[in-house]
Amino acid sequence: MKTTILNLLFFSLVSIVSQAQIQDELEVYSKNKDSISIDDLIVHDPCILADKNSKSYFIYEKFAPDRFPGLVEGAPEGKAGVFYQESKDLKMWSRPKAAFVIPDDFWADDDSGPWAPEVHCHKGKYYMFTTFNAWNKIMDTREGRPPLTWRASQILVADSPKGPFIPFENKPATPEGEMTLDATFYFEDGQPWMIYCHEWVQLGNGLIKAIKLSEDLSKTIGDPIVLLDAGDAKWAKKNINYKGTLYPGAVTDGAYFYRTKAGKLVMIWSSWSENNLYATATAISESDKITGPWKMDDTPILWDDRGHGMIFEDFQGRLLLCVHRYFHYPKTRVQLYELEDIGETIKVKKQILGSE
Repeated sequence: MKTTILNLLFFSLVSIVSQAQIQDELEVYSKNKDSISIDDLIVHDPCILADKNSKSYFIYEKFAPDRFPGLVEGAPEGKAGVFYQESKDLKMWSRPKAAFVIPDDFWADDDSGPWAPEVHCHKGKYYMFTTFNAWNKIMDTREGRPPLTWRASQILVADSPKGPFIPFENKPATPEGEMTLDATFYFEDGQPWMIYCHEWVQLGNGLIKAIKLSEDLSKTIGDPIVLLDAGDAKWAKKNINYKGTLYPGAVTDGAYFYRTKAGKLVMIWSSWSENNLYATATAISESDKITGPWKMDDTPILWDDRGHGMIFEDFQGRLLLCVHRYFHYPKTRVQLYELEDIGETIKVKKQILGSE
């Protein structure tokens, strides 16, 4: 009975937050008629593409019938997908335009927004890595764990950063039977890789894994390897409140990679810290290769509800870290920080753009 009441309270709270989120999005994006300040960007899991071909920056976010309703140009009614916003200076951004719409008869729900979309340019093509959900399809049930709904990552392709992006296949790219999220791209020694998170919901302690990709990124090759186990992170919280119930486990989110001027390979990733706030930490490859082994830092480099970061160089040559501040909608906003490459690793400096 206690669990049932807690779940009812949780879903009631979610409904209230969802309505507040919609209203916030409508107000923020409606008041900005032609362009939107970075201070107002409501983007969760942000990833900025600094596109050398167009000399423009692109940022991507999910839309759905209950997310940005009526605000995304080219978004069909009742459908979900991914929109982009474009900028020349990282300060002012275009209004949202659809880059991808979930097709009919897709394996995942076509009215549920794809998670953590990010786009990479590779050999003249643009590839979107994102995560889909089929909320009513139960993959597995295990004692002491939440139900495992079908959640998996996939790769889409386009000729332009504006899309339209097309899935290679009507199935996930991550291995069958794995509950996954937050896929990203890494290219090393002529070999493309997909790196992704294997959900704590399924495992207890979340993992970060890597799997080889074919030359055109259309297929995976071989079996994945484990790079990092969240249970080994000294700073990460080891129990998770999931839909009103507390479960043992540690989260892995949002891996991203940067090679320093000294040749060191740095991974940034996010989890929940013991004080319940989202944080970003680093790990260093001891072999300077994607295969590791990876040594995790004992403390985060950024905390206080800042996470799911990515690293890029702007057109002025500055090394920047992009994260979201405030994990939960409707407060979520984008922040940009200067980074210093100190050879052995990276160092976070001052915030330069985005909401406080």
